[in-house]
Amino acid sequence: MVMFCVPQSVMGQRFGHGGGGGRGGGGGARGGGGAVRTINGGGRNIGAHDFGRGAFHPAPRPVGGGFRNENAFHHVYGGARPYFYHPYHPYIWGPYWHPFGFFAATLTADAILLSLNNQQYYYDNGVYYQPYNNGYNVVPPPIGATVSYLPAGYLTVPVGNDTYDYYGGAFYLYQGNSYQVVPAPVGAIVTEIPEGATDQVINGVDYLVYNNTYYEPISQNGQDAYEVVQVN
Repeated sequence: MVMFCVPQSVMGQRFGHGGGGGRGGGGGARGGGGAVRTINGGGRNIGAHDFGRGAFHPAPRPVGGGFRNENAFHHVYGGARPYFYHPYHPYIWGPYWHPFGFFAATLTADAILLSLNNQQYYYDNGVYYQPYNNGYNVVPPPIGATVSYLPAGYLTVPVGNDTYDYYGGAFYLYQGNSYQVVPAPVGAIVTEIPEGATDQVINGVDYLVYNNTYYEPISQNGQDAYEVVQVN
C-alpha cells in the first residue's frame, strides 16, 4: 500500500509490515527487550538485524602517500579519543538495504511514497528510491524527509544534549512519532559505514567520505569506530 505525503510535511505510515524499529511499539522500541550494544553511550536496537558484513571484505586502502597520525588525540565534548586508522569494511544492513545507485525494477507493496521540495521518493526498509528508467534507483536520504519507522538494527547516538538515530548511513532525529532525516552531526560516533565511502587524506589524516560527510577513524573503548568531523 502506498501513502502520498505533501511537501514540507513528509511522513508515511508503512502498512502490512510487522516489527519495525519504531521507538513506541512493535519489536523495535527503544529501550525494549534484547541485548544492547553501546558506543559513546548509545544503544543498538538489535531486533532482527543481521550483523554480518556480507560479501564486502576489501583489502586495506592506500592512503595516497599521506602519513597516519595514529598517536594523535583530539577532544570532542570533553572526551579525548585517539585517531586510529583501521581498514574500512562496508557494512550491510540486512537483505533489504542497498547502496546508492542500486537499480530496482520494482518495489515492494510496502513502499511509502514521499514528496519533498517537488521531488518524489519512495521509502522502504530504511532505503530511499527515486523513479528511474522504468524502475527505481537508490538515492541519498533527502534532508527533511520524515518517516514513521526505522528498521530494527538502528544505532542511537548521543551528541551533546541531543540523541540521534543512525541507520544505513543516515542520521535521524526522533520527533515523538516520526523520524526526520538530518545532516550528520559533528561529534557523532558510529561503528559502521555503508558501501560507497571513499578515502581522502588531508594534512596527513586519513578520512572516509560518505554522502558528503567526513568520518575520522578512531578508537572508542578499544573498539573501531568513526567520528563525524568538520573538515575545512
